[in-house]
Amino acid sequence: MATEPHLVALAASLERERRALTAEAAALRALPLVDRRAAGFTLYPLQVDSTELRSRGRVNVVLRGHELDGVFAPGEPVVLAPLGRPDDGLGGRVEGAEESVIEVRVPDIPAGPGPWALSKRLDFTALDAQAEALRRAQEKRTPLGDLLLGYQAPYRPDPYEHPAFAVLDASQRAAAELVLGATEIGLLHGPPGTGKTQTLARILVALRDLGERPWALAESNAAVDHLAQRAAAAGLSVVRLGVSARVHTAVQPMTLEWRILNGPRAEVIRTLMRQAARTQGPEGLELRDAIRAEWAVAKREVLESADVIAMTLGTLHTRGRDLPAPRTAVVDEAAQMTEPALWTLVGRVKRLLLAGDPLQLGPVVKSRDPGLERSLVQRLVDAGFPFPMLTQQYRFNDELLALCADTYGGRLRSHPSVAAAPRSPAATWLDTAGMGLDEARDGTESLHNPGEVRLLGRLWEELVAEGYAPADVGVITPYRAQLLRLREALPELESGTVNAFQGREKRVILCSFVRSNPEQQLGFVSDARRLNVSITRARERFLAVGDAATLGALPLMQRLIDTIAAGGGYRSGWEFAD
Repeated sequence: MATEPHLVALAASLERERRALTAEAAALRALPLVDRRAAGFTLYPLQVDSTELRSRGRVNVVLRGHELDGVFAPGEPVVLAPLGRPDDGLGGRVEGAEESVIEVRVPDIPAGPGPWALSKRLDFTALDAQAEALRRAQEKRTPLGDLLLGYQAPYRPDPYEHPAFAVLDASQRAAAELVLGATEIGLLHGPPGTGKTQTLARILVALRDLGERPWALAESNAAVDHLAQRAAAAGLSVVRLGVSARVHTAVQPMTLEWRILNGPRAEVIRTLMRQAARTQGPEGLELRDAIRAEWAVAKREVLESADVIAMTLGTLHTRGRDLPAPRTAVVDEAAQMTEPALWTLVGRVKRLLLAGDPLQLGPVVKSRDPGLERSLVQRLVDAGFPFPMLTQQYRFNDELLALCADTYGGRLRSHPSVAAAPRSPAATWLDTAGMGLDEARDGTESLHNPGEVRLLGRLWEELVAEGYAPADVGVITPYRAQLLRLREALPELESGTVNAFQGREKRVILCSFVRSNPEQQLGFVSDARRLNVSITRARERFLAVGDAATLGALPLMQRLIDTIAAGGGYRSGWEFAD
């Protein structure tokens, strides 16, 4: 069979990404320990606080140190090693972290007195799975693969009506019927607040009723949890796969581990685990083998009872290789995934139902390779595949809708329940032009703006006087250096980068754009998708601080400032000149 050029190009892109990740890790490993710690690459010195034998014969190690919370995320691959050899030790993953304690899961009990170091570990499991999927697609053609590669022309499916869609609004129902009618590929465009997850949950119900047991996948754990909760609320039996520490508390009873340890085989497994914890030598190894055997049987029983299996695509690569493949995979956040990531599904399922919003942030790629930064959803839309859009939004009022109306071609409409703004103006632009609040660059080459931090603090004081609580407010900025300073200045507020807030919402969003320079350089602040994410996180009010003279060089940003000004929300930073 002749090679497919598009798949060859994607494989080359994956290799460039692998090299970029390897080079970054090598550069960090070459740094002195103190600099590795400053870069968030290594934690040290750590002492082993306790060890515990857990499910599947793994060992959980609790380590104690200083300022550990927030450095490594749950699920992150790490190496636990003696401090003198920080890259030569036990490979594992982070289970959870608090201020001075971090818990990791490793294959064996660490030997030695310590102190210990915990460093980030390169894990190419996902890239390997993607490369293998591309190789399989070269060797074996499928109807789904042929459609993705253009051997068949895009077609408009015949809508498939189903009683599960009766609870949806008109645009949701029309889109769901078109997606369900797709034989191999169905696409769904879900702008912010339009009920995309609710629509996907009803599609999952319809698939169950049609005799299927679909997978429900997404890029982030938060999105999988949200979809799992919606599907369960619709009456589906959902099993959630993944690292327990990364699963929302409300979803914990759906996790595979919870169901096993609270199921009919739980007492046998717990008894074996207690015995293994106090048994050494060959007998201890036999007990661990027995735990694994009982666990495997219990796992199969739980999975066979599920209507839907929910997980991230990363979990599918690491923990789902032995899962029986369904006919259909429903994928949320598909516009945030690289195309090779979705090819890992092509060889396993016959139909892909992909939902997302290409007008928000796309795949995050270390190599900045165009072949990976362009999502499969965007490529299919450009090729002419039907892309029904949900057009009634339930998140923000009409004043905030005006900020993103042009982005969605004027097609979005506010549901009457949210259309009226609770107080006007709903959007504010606090202009720093001419105040000398220039951006600055820190040692990591990230940008920050101390003046904007102070002004955001004043805006927060006004919000407090109006009765808003910390839980009502989120703070967004494009730059990590600014984020660190905002967390120091406003510790009571949840703050994050634009990427971290995608998929989230708050009653009020405070936004610091940082850039202020006479050359009007904007960097990735000029990314239209990044701006769209920022302004669509707010339900009631959006308050931005920025230098209009610098940011206004971008026509899109100038239109935003003009729209806010037309609504009476323009203010000068000189109000707080003191």
